This record gives sequence, structure tokens and C-alpha cells, in this order.
Amino acid sequence: MNVTAAGVAESPPPLTVALLGNPNTGKSTLFSALAGIPTRVGNYPGVTVEEKVGRFVHAGRPIDLVDLPGTYSLAPKSPDEKVAVDLLRGRLAGMPAPDRVVIVVDATNLERNLYLASQVIEIGLPTVIALTLGDAAADRGIEVDAAELTRRLGCEVVPVVAPRRQGIPRLADAILAAVPPRQPEGLAAALAAVDPAQPPTAREAIGRYAWIERVIEGVVRRRPVARTIDDRIDAVVTHRVWGTFLFALTMLAVFTSIFWLSAPLMEGISFGVDTVAEVVRGLLPEGAVRSLVVDGVIAGAGSVVVFVPQIALLFFWIALLEGCGYLSRAAFLMDRLLVGVGLSGKSFIPLLSSFACAIPGIMAARTIENPRDRLLTILLAPLMSCSARLPVYLLMCSAFVPNVPLAGIPWLRLPALVLASLYALGVIVAALAAFVLTRTVFRGPPQPFVMELPGWRWPQPRIVLERVREATWSFLSGAGTTILAMSVVLWALSHYPRDEAAVEAEVASERTNLRARLEGEADEATVADLAAALGALDTPEGLDAARRGAAQRRSFLGLAGRFIEPVVRPLGWDWRLGCAAIASFPAREVVLGTLGVIYNLGDVDAGSEEGGTVLVRRLRSATWDGSRRKVFTLPVALSIMVFFALCAQCASTLVVIGRETGSWVWPLASFSAMTVLAWLGALVTYQVGTFLGG
Repeated sequence: MNVTAAGVAESPPPLTVALLGNPNTGKSTLFSALAGIPTRVGNYPGVTVEEKVGRFVHAGRPIDLVDLPGTYSLAPKSPDEKVAVDLLRGRLAGMPAPDRVVIVVDATNLERNLYLASQVIEIGLPTVIALTLGDAAADRGIEVDAAELTRRLGCEVVPVVAPRRQGIPRLADAILAAVPPRQPEGLAAALAAVDPAQPPTAREAIGRYAWIERVIEGVVRRRPVARTIDDRIDAVVTHRVWGTFLFALTMLAVFTSIFWLSAPLMEGISFGVDTVAEVVRGLLPEGAVRSLVVDGVIAGAGSVVVFVPQIALLFFWIALLEGCGYLSRAAFLMDRLLVGVGLSGKSFIPLLSSFACAIPGIMAARTIENPRDRLLTILLAPLMSCSARLPVYLLMCSAFVPNVPLAGIPWLRLPALVLASLYALGVIVAALAAFVLTRTVFRGPPQPFVMELPGWRWPQPRIVLERVREATWSFLSGAGTTILAMSVVLWALSHYPRDEAAVEAEVASERTNLRARLEGEADEATVADLAAALGALDTPEGLDAARRGAAQRRSFLGLAGRFIEPVVRPLGWDWRLGCAAIASFPAREVVLGTLGVIYNLGDVDAGSEEGGTVLVRRLRSATWDGSRRKVFTLPVALSIMVFFALCAQCASTLVVIGRETGSWVWPLASFSAMTVLAWLGALVTYQVGTFLGG
């Protein structure tokens, strides 16, 4: 501790310690054992790879522990590996070069892990080696002489069992006492002895592994052991048949839990948001300010927070499966299936989870080391039919798809087949898109999928919960602010300009038109619908809904719907459906509320029995402006469902794509490509359906 001229004691400056190691070596567990929960989680300057820094104090000295991305060597092949190398060499802008380096080495795979250690030792920074997974090594009959390894490497080697905090105090002592290691003895000679005709990368690998073999000779001793329980488990979970079957059951359980367990939590959040909105609505006087706060700010915040249960559940399962070692086996299995379309096994879980919500699925792509596969997976994730599309599917199926049995099977109904086909449509289009993209935009040499299967171990609750916290906070603090801003902008577009005189005139004209149509209508069902619509205008609620609908039709959003009507007319849509498609940009399910308002229903809960019935009846009776031609038919309903199955109408997803890729180019490209794809799909569906239906 230093003392200033005024006699005030100053704390010594913190040491910056880089924590580095191969993937699946127990690095995260060691980080938690040393520093606990990170004091800072963010992005490294200029890149999207997350940084984790934890501060702890040992022997009176503050230490900032920087958890670097896992890497196999200092020859970076991915953005996260490049971050690790640049930070070690002091080339990362805005980040100080480390004072110490802790290399995490797996005792069960010493030869492979010492490759990275030999490269780090050559840099010359004060270095300590943490020898992890010693308990797993003992179970496999592996013994490592840490003292002899220290002598041969020239830096302290400390055995640790991080989950039980064994060796952690000694490791902290070694960090403070670390000095620059001597250059690896005999390494230069081993590298020089390699045949110069070999490629540079191969020469380095051959030379370093030859040196490592001499270093560990006599240091590592193996005793014969019976076949371990880990081997027996692996024989099942990596089997082509039984392993795939078990994986399907596991993923079904994960998917089901994300879909169903999050539902009550999301409903609770929605109820809380609605309650707050009603309280605020009662406190503020009617007008633009109340509408902005309730319909813009609170509704926008609710659209952000409602995703938290899905994100938390997904990353809980990912952390759990990764912590026990199963995720690596799953990726190994799925690689056999996905390699045919140009992806690797690690893309499967993010794509599968996107059926619940594309946002956590895209965020889960962080586990994919290869940047090409990670980007391609992110771009394909929105094609999976997420739960937000389900209300649109259910509304259109229940209203316009005949509820008839198929092939004489009473329980196999046509709406169920249509619903299943919509989910299959996203999968098929994603597979075709991956096949095309990997041979055009993302073409190149085959991407190898190489990974070491870690030993089976119990997940650490602290690590699992920390992973959930990181993912949730990253979403709320990053994407949430942008989504909220977009919601407020949409509110303004749907509420302005305001012309009360024009609104009243339109309502009066609507009343006159309904009376005229009622007098000349012969069909009893249509007469009933027209009478109900006319009667609604005589009630305060119905009149208010009509005024709100007229105001929206004259708003910027309504004008936009009329502007794009020539584009959506080939799909069988009128301007009101185009307006609903634009309004659904923040979230696909918004289309239901927009249809309710624009068809003079006010705020209708389409999920309720009464609201759904009213909305269905109003949609069935809707006609094109100035005619009695029905807007909604079976081909139109199918075109709407296909459009929403393939479009990118979700601002939340696009924001997260931009955040995860570090560029707005990819969300714009995704939105443009998926919109064109959705338009073409809806066009073919409507035109073919209309032709076949006469």
C-alpha cells in the first residue's frame, strides 16, 4: 500500500490478469471460483465478442480477472480467438495489456492443452498454469506430476478443483508472485528440426507436439482402469440411432419447456403491464400525453420485457446442457444431418429454439465458434415459425379454413394440417436457403467441424444462473432500448395527423353506407352482420371504436397502407391488410390488434372467446371499399399465413441480429430478402389458390 504526501494511504493499482484456455477446460468455473460474478459484462471495443471482468482482492492487492474467449492456439481463426490474441499482445484499442496470464490446462488432455501454453509462454508475460479437472483425470487413471511440470515449463503449475475451491488460494498466491517465464527449453530446436518442405502451419504443429511429448514424458503417468461410466454413457448418447433418438427427446423437452413454461410467466408479465397501463390511464387526463405514455411507452416496454422468460429459460437449458457436457455430444450428432445443407451441428440448437422465439435462438448462436456458420445460423433463425406467429395462424385457420376431417379420420382436421404445414414451410425454406447461400454468398472451402468431447460433470448452479443473468441483462440493456424507441415511433405514426372534423365526417358516412347496404341486402347472415355493425355505432363503445378506426385510417400509418395497396393487391389484400402488415413490424402478433382497430372493433382480445368471435365475424363480413366483394377468402387467408410465416415482421429480431452481428447491414439484408420471399410466397399461394378454387 502506498502513502501520499498528505499521509493518506492509497490502494495499490489493480493487476490485470488474463484468463486463457482451450474450450471445455473448466475456465468459466475457475473464473467464478476466483472472482465470483463479473463486475463488468460488455463488448470489447470495436467487436461484438463479450468481455467478462471480475475483480477480487487477494493479500490486499485488487485483481481484475479478464475472461478471454476460449481458443486452441494463438493463430486466430474466429473473431473471439482474435480478441484473445490481440489482448495478450496489447493490440486491442481501449483495453490494457495484461500484467499476468493464467492458462487453464485440462489435466485429462495435457498434450493438447500445452500447445496453447507453449505459445503464451513465448510471449514472456508473467504466467501461471492452472491444472484443472484433476478429479476427472484421477477417475481415468491419469496422474500429473505438477512439481516436475513446473520445473520443465519454467512457470508455476497449480492443480485446482474449481467446483470445490481446492487450490484456489494457492493459485491466487501464484498470480501475485508470477514472474516472466524463461523461454521454453528445446522448443526452438524442435521447430527447426521439422522438414522445411512442410507448410508453415504444419511445421509449427509438428514441432510443438514433438516438444510437448518430451516435456510430458515421465510427468504424466497412466494406470489401467476399468471402462468408466462416462464411456458407457457416451456409447449411448453418440450412437447413430439411440443417440439421435435420445437427442430428439431431449430437444423436445427443452422446446416444450420454453414454449409452455414461459407461457404463464409471459401472461403474468402481460397482466402486470396491462395493470400498470390501466392505473396510468386513470391518473392522466385523456389526450395525446396519456396515449403516448400508455400506448407508446408502457406498451413498448411490455413488448420488451415479455421476452425475458423465453430468453432466461433457453439459456438456462443451454448452460445446463453445456455444463454437464451434453451439448458437445448433441452438436456432434446433428453435424451428420446439417452438413448436407452447409451447416454444422452447432446450428441445430439455436434453430430449434427459434420455434419458441427467434431472439433467444439468435443469441444462442454465440456458442458457434465459426463466424460463417454463426452468421448463417443467425440469418436463418427468423424463418422458424416462432410463437408470435401462432395467433395469426390460429385466427386465419379458425375463420377461413374449413374444419373438415381428412381421409375419413375424425381427429385429423384440415386446419391442423394447414397449421403443421406452416411450421414445415419455415424448415424447408431455411434448408433451401442454407443450401443456396453456402454455394453462393457464403461459398468457400468446407468448414471443418472439430471439437473435443469434454468429460461428463455436474453443472455448477452458480455458473448456470450467471449465464442466465448475463443473457437476460444483455437483451434488456441492449436490444430493449431500441425496441422501445421503435414502439413509440409506431405510436406516433398511427395517431397523427389528427383531424377530428374529418373523423366525424367519416363516421357519419359509414353510418349512411351501412343503412343503404342494409336496405338492399337479401342474405340473412349478411343482414345480421350489417345490423350488428349499425347497432354498434349507437353505443358509446362502438362509436369510440369507429372514431379510433377512422383516425387510424387517416394517420400516417393509414396513408402508408393506402400507398402500398398496389403492391399487396396481387396478394388479394386491400389497403387495410397492408396497413396491418406495416403496423406488425414491431411484433407479428400486433397485426391482430391493428385489424381490430382498423375494422372498427377497438381493443379486441382475439384470444378470448368473445373477442375472437367478434373479430372473425367482422373479418368475414369485410368488403373492399366501394363494393360488396369480400376481402377475406380462403386463398387470401392462406396468403396472409404464408406471408407471416416467411416475413421478418419483428423489430425485436432485427435489432438482435444487428447487435449480434455488429452491423446493420445484415438486419437490413435479412428484412429485405425475407420480405421479398414472403411476398412471392403469398403471391403464389393466392394466385394458385384462386385458380384452383375457381
